[in-house]
Amino acid sequence: MIQTKIALLFGGISGEHIISIRSSHFIFNTIDRDKYQVCPVYIDQTGKFWIADRKDPVYPDPTGKTETDFLTEFSTTNQITKFTSGAGLLEHGFSAAFLGLHGGPGEDGRIQGFLDTLGIPHTGSGVLASALAMDKYRANLLFQTMGIPVAPFVDLEKGKSDARKIVLNLPFEFPVFIKPTLGGSSVNTGMAKTPEEAMVLVDKIFVSEDRVLIQKLISGTEVSIGVLEKKEGEKRIPFALVPTEIRPKSEFFDFEAKYTKGGSEEITPAPVGESITKKLQEYTLLCHDVLGCKGYSRTDFIISDGVPYVLETNTLPGMTGTSLIPQQAKALGIEMKEVFTWLLSIALS
Repeated sequence: MIQTKIALLFGGISGEHIISIRSSHFIFNTIDRDKYQVCPVYIDQTGKFWIADRKDPVYPDPTGKTETDFLTEFSTTNQITKFTSGAGLLEHGFSAAFLGLHGGPGEDGRIQGFLDTLGIPHTGSGVLASALAMDKYRANLLFQTMGIPVAPFVDLEKGKSDARKIVLNLPFEFPVFIKPTLGGSSVNTGMAKTPEEAMVLVDKIFVSEDRVLIQKLISGTEVSIGVLEKKEGEKRIPFALVPTEIRPKSEFFDFEAKYTKGGSEEITPAPVGESITKKLQEYTLLCHDVLGCKGYSRTDFIISDGVPYVLETNTLPGMTGTSLIPQQAKALGIEMKEVFTWLLSIALS
């Protein structure tokens, strides 16, 4: 059988670099080798591309390794003697790219636009959907137009708005939840009970980001639910998975709770009842559709007093073996090897 040659892009220059390495280790080991020849392409933290284009490439187990240790082992075992720029992808005859990237330029539309320019199809959403989903302020505006409940929110832009004045005159009461408007993976997020606490978080985020989202804190049950698409003829048919309830050991499902072993308890399917489950499935499909997502997505919610409030949609959600979408697919009897084939089939069509 002739294999289709695929580049697996992972790493990247975002704060979710190490998460991408972990996700892509699972992706690399799960993609159907009868159909696809998979060449891992490591993008280091300076944006250099290390392309493992050999007959039997090696993807080292990243467990316990620093990024430097991983790069050393990856380049040595694959006999990569030099890095290249992204344009070097054109020299290897890839039919498509599987995106194992997370956050920043890997998820906000920039790498998608770059691959479009090179003429290399890729898995997941396109430029516009990726950019809209990453911009939590504009995504919330779209969600509201679809009638999906959203907690009240305000967007601050560094150098454009008087952050302190706005924080002191919010159109909703404290406590609030604060996060980078364009960030991902719950990096630099947190709760503030007073304007003083809010400004500490805002100033912290403004060190590395230009925009901050302040949102009224909604307390309740945190859940997340994915959407997958599969081809039927020439059509892409999206369907919702089952929700996962997330019970963080810390106060919130922050970066540590997400990516530290034992940092949270995840229950799939979520014990929220049939009515709420159907509402979550309806809303996550609406979010997927209004943003224009493709292939797959995952949307996070807080259920408060029986109402699911949308938090955000992820266009390149985590893909380790224990990540939420693999859990939800397993609950429905769907193998991730099959899911990855669906994603590649959509990219190549």
